[in-house]
Amino acid sequence: MRYRPAWWIWLSVASGAAWLSAVPVSAQSSRPWQRVDLAGSTPALSFAAQVPLDEIPAGLRTKVRALMEKPTLATRGQTETFNGEPRVYQWLLDHPDRAAVGWKRLGAKVAGIADRGSGIFGWSDAQGSDIRWQVVYRGPHMRVWHAEGKVRPAALMPLVSVQAVVVLRYTQSRDADDRPVIRHQAELMLHTDSKAMSLASRIFGASAPRFAEQYVSQVETFFSALSWYLDRHPDRIGELLEAK
Repeated sequence: MRYRPAWWIWLSVASGAAWLSAVPVSAQSSRPWQRVDLAGSTPALSFAAQVPLDEIPAGLRTKVRALMEKPTLATRGQTETFNGEPRVYQWLLDHPDRAAVGWKRLGAKVAGIADRGSGIFGWSDAQGSDIRWQVVYRGPHMRVWHAEGKVRPAALMPLVSVQAVVVLRYTQSRDADDRPVIRHQAELMLHTDSKAMSLASRIFGASAPRFAEQYVSQVETFFSALSWYLDRHPDRIGELLEAK
């Protein structure tokens, strides 16, 4: 499979970058790690309403609240249900840089995600794009990330400022074979200027929300597929994830 780093996908799509899908069409139509027998209906209530704002650090609380209340674009990915060890899955959520390394060692072509210290991760390119993100809430069934930075939507275009909040909800259970099962779903709330959204509309037309939803689903897959693979091949955890 071919994956682009999670936050690059989320933010570049909303700022109008017409990136090709990082997941092959065959994988989108039939994902071997999904367990449809355990899948259920998706609640209509936005995940944002379930975020405990009073537990988010004061320095970021205002930004997160504003993004959730008045996003330029909001979308939700598909529910994914898969076998995976919860401790490994949660470790991947907190170490996206190591997850990217794991994908590279499996042969996937991904751009690097850097650990910038103090719980902050980032991605940048030679065109001046730079995105940084961090966990602002970590609960037993939820992660909330805040991201901000600048992205160049296309060659010869100016950098565009973007901010985003991503809420990932997940649950843990056991299947009929008593194997661990994880079910997760992500929601994106993004803010950027009107010019960037106008560019996105020209590129994607009326399907822009649908494209954004697909990209959020790819972010989910970035974590779920690797968790599923490591559950099937636990002997490779050290080989794929350890720093060398």
